[in-house]
Amino acid sequence: MVKINFPLSFILIAAVLLRFFNLGGLPGGVFDEVYYPVLALKLLSGQEYFSVHPPIGVYLTSISIYLHSILPWTDSLLVTGFDINNIDPISYRWLPAFIGVVLVYVSYLLSLQIYDKKYFPLLVALFFCLDGSMLVDSRFGLINIYLVFFGFLGLLFLFRAIKDPENLLATFLSAVFVGLALSVKWNGLGFWALSLCVLLFIAITNRFDTKIHNKWHVKNTLLHRSLFVFTAAPILIYLISWAPYFYIYEHKSFLDTHNQLLSFHSDSIDPKSHPYESKWYTWPFAQRPMGYFFEATGQEGDTDFTSVHLFPNPILYWFALGAVLILFGKFLITTRSFLFERTADPAYFFMFFVVFGYFGNLLPWSLVSRSTFLYHYQPSSGFAFLALAFFVSRLLENNKGQNRLFASIIITLILAATIYWIPLQLGISVNKDYFYQLMWFDSWI
Repeated sequence: MVKINFPLSFILIAAVLLRFFNLGGLPGGVFDEVYYPVLALKLLSGQEYFSVHPPIGVYLTSISIYLHSILPWTDSLLVTGFDINNIDPISYRWLPAFIGVVLVYVSYLLSLQIYDKKYFPLLVALFFCLDGSMLVDSRFGLINIYLVFFGFLGLLFLFRAIKDPENLLATFLSAVFVGLALSVKWNGLGFWALSLCVLLFIAITNRFDTKIHNKWHVKNTLLHRSLFVFTAAPILIYLISWAPYFYIYEHKSFLDTHNQLLSFHSDSIDPKSHPYESKWYTWPFAQRPMGYFFEATGQEGDTDFTSVHLFPNPILYWFALGAVLILFGKFLITTRSFLFERTADPAYFFMFFVVFGYFGNLLPWSLVSRSTFLYHYQPSSGFAFLALAFFVSRLLENNKGQNRLFASIIITLILAATIYWIPLQLGISVNKDYFYQLMWFDSWI
């Protein structure tokens, strides 16, 4: 008899409801939906297009639109004329929503691999479920959710491969998914670099007698093989991802296309700043949410606003930032103990993984000159959620009543914040006065 994990089931049901509620209620063309679905339709119709990102995101949007078009009750693409204005927005929104739900489950499975405690995996899944940034991006025809999904899925299989080094399939799949993250957007490099750093960390610490990660000890021969696979396979997957594009548009050059991509990402400096751009160091504070959609209805004095903002759960973000900073401090102290005293906290490997994952995905944005936005923080925020879940789970496992109470207060505040700000994330109409009550700071408007 299969044992049902009821807490996890409730979290996944909540993830489904949040991501699929009124999915087609807003008209098409929200934010970058004027971009990715249009490119996908051009790909499906054989028209030439150029994207500023690698092709996997457009491929997946094309698949989403095509699968929807062959349903018995929908119009075929020929009938719509491959026109974005003639197709149902659900056609390019259902797949990101589905991936957003699966990401919550992937976060749970990954957590079981790296820190298998009673509450920790459930808390991680809950935080991924309630994060407003990932929630909003999974409700529209955008591609960032694919990057986050493939990145964390690659890490899941990485840890399975480390625990079972003879499992060649897990090693290969991990490298493939990391390569797919890189093939959605170049900032998938953060997941690739972290994977290599994890393997190098194990290789270095294996040389010491101190056991800092018990189940993470890997034979050198198997470790070398994994390092080779993780160096070569993501590059190969990235190159293969371009094959359909250059097969269809055979007159295009791989080098010329990448020169265009590189030029956009390195030289594209808009003299007029985007109204919702934000600097990388403001993201953990949720200082500048992004307006995706806005509509005002009613008479003056009785006006309703329907608005969608890429609006993180502020309480979740702020607690998660504090958790990351505390974990970073513990990591530095533990590293010093390990180097000079040959002793280490049993959670040292976990600290390394979260700290390098967080800052490795965040700090490179300090070098980017073009406009950057809050959604670029999503990969780093996932590691911040791991840090927060780590400390909250420890509080819950503590026998002292005040510790469990503090943990319960944190969780309650995060849940309350979700309910409070959900209209901004799901596009639920609210009165004008209530809308401005939700905007605690001028930078949020």
